[in-house]
Amino acid sequence: MKLTPKIRKTLDISVRICIATLSVSYIVYRIYALRAGDASAYFSSVLERNNIPAISLLLFLLMVINWGIESYKWRLLIRQTESVSFLRSYLAVLGGLAVSVFTPNRVGEFLGRAFILEKTDPLKAILLTLVGSFSQLLVTIVSGTIAYWFFAPRYLQMSPYDVSWLVSGLSFTMVALSLVMLFLYFNISALRRVSILLPVRYSERIRNSITAIASCPRKLLLQTLLLSALRYLVFSTQFFLAIALVGLNFTIWQCILAIPVFYLLMVAIPTVALTEIGVRGSVSVFLFGLLAGGQGLNATESMAIVTASTFIWIINIAVPSLMGVLVVFRLKFFRR
Repeated sequence: MKLTPKIRKTLDISVRICIATLSVSYIVYRIYALRAGDASAYFSSVLERNNIPAISLLLFLLMVINWGIESYKWRLLIRQTESVSFLRSYLAVLGGLAVSVFTPNRVGEFLGRAFILEKTDPLKAILLTLVGSFSQLLVTIVSGTIAYWFFAPRYLQMSPYDVSWLVSGLSFTMVALSLVMLFLYFNISALRRVSILLPVRYSERIRNSITAIASCPRKLLLQTLLLSALRYLVFSTQFFLAIALVGLNFTIWQCILAIPVFYLLMVAIPTVALTEIGVRGSVSVFLFGLLAGGQGLNATESMAIVTASTFIWIINIAVPSLMGVLVVFRLKFFRR
């Protein structure tokens, strides 16, 4: 069915309002829930700390830098098909966050970015965005694997059960996965051969889209990977600062080991962005409980680490998503 301009405009507005309403409602609900129950007393004590203004300001500055790096990375990739300004790419990233906040593993982020473009086919934009996401995933898995090699022998084997076989098995699996992903990433041009297998009636559009990502030069892929590594360093530093903010006394070395393993586990667990708070809290309590030794974390320390991981979620996901809601109204979901 051909969409008339009036119907297309009505559908666009309806989708935008729906996305904006869901994004704002769920984020407000989650943040409001954090202030309920026994947690309120702990939060009050945290707010009395003298270093809160300085660290909080630094965390928000790093949030801007974090998504700025992601915006620049996306701009480099999308320049293969359409030239966009840095500001427009930043708006696209924020809009993608707003769209993705209630989708599994934030897959809606690809759609949100694609529909802010004027000339590029959405499928082509989505595939180019996937290249950037794959590079970020690659950095997370490689960094997590390296950290796990040091973390596991020292902390996982403190368990009363014999888990050496599990530690060794996971180590081998993650190293193999890292090598395979590195090979695939730098040999993305092989995707051209996939289009040959596509049915003729679908092949032209999909082949053009696949060609766009298969034509990415290795220099661009390397730039993208380095930017992903820089971004990873930024949000890992944020986590470390949040831990310091809530008064936990883990050493820098312990955090260097635990934070990459934390992010490795987060990419392995399917979540919706709005349920990440619970998942982040439980994973962080488990990992930092291992750092604390046989006694684990006490109630106050558990609340502190949950607060730190939640604070990072609010700064890096909730706040920019709310900002991105304004961008949603610039997206064009239905085109000719």
